[in-house]
Amino acid sequence: MTDSPCLVAVGAHAADMEFAAGGAILQHVRAGWQAHIVHLTPGEKGSATLSVEAYAAQKQQEAASAASALGATPHFLPYADGELPATDAVARELALLFRRLQPRVLIAHWPGSIHQDHTNAHHLCVRARFIAAIRHFELAGLPPVKGCRLYFSDNWEDPTDFEPYVYVDISDVMAGWEKACKAYAIGRGESGFPYWDWYEARTRQHGILRGVSHAQAFGIDATEKFRMQQLL
Repeated sequence: MTDSPCLVAVGAHAADMEFAAGGAILQHVRAGWQAHIVHLTPGEKGSATLSVEAYAAQKQQEAASAASALGATPHFLPYADGELPATDAVARELALLFRRLQPRVLIAHWPGSIHQDHTNAHHLCVRARFIAAIRHFELAGLPPVKGCRLYFSDNWEDPTDFEPYVYVDISDVMAGWEKACKAYAIGRGESGFPYWDWYEARTRQHGILRGVSHAQAFGIDATEKFRMQQLL
């Protein structure tokens, strides 16, 4: 750890957070933050041509390259694509990592997803944040995480009731974000779905609404929104 503020993004699969939050991650890194991307699974069952083992190895290599482009540190948890368990054991593993990193900002999936792994990743991150913050949970003698804000990313697979709360202007880091996204074969369009085109267009839409070239949007949960409104 360093004295720099820390941002941690937690994705169900390698590539999820690079696409949905990569511009914001890079913007924070260039502002002096340290950044970490946690991959709960590699997303190894997503190839139409490669074996699970081969695609897992490819995705991990791509994730390392993407993290390098963003100035972030990648972390890989040992869970299987399509089988991510939303259990306290996994949440405690994630909470232990949070205690080690001491994030000021967490980014996770929005819960309204068409993909069960994304929904489970959302609940795991919420639970892990709670466990990491409570001193009575013993986690390797590490101190609790305090004052950590949780935001939810704008992912094309998590569309149900997504409501932007904050926008991050990423106009100045578009080239770096594109490099990170295209470190993945799926980012280069090799899966058949134009991931980069969708996310670039989405940030353009958000940017127009905010009066900038490109922006990434993030939501918060209803309880957090109510609390923040009371502070205004």
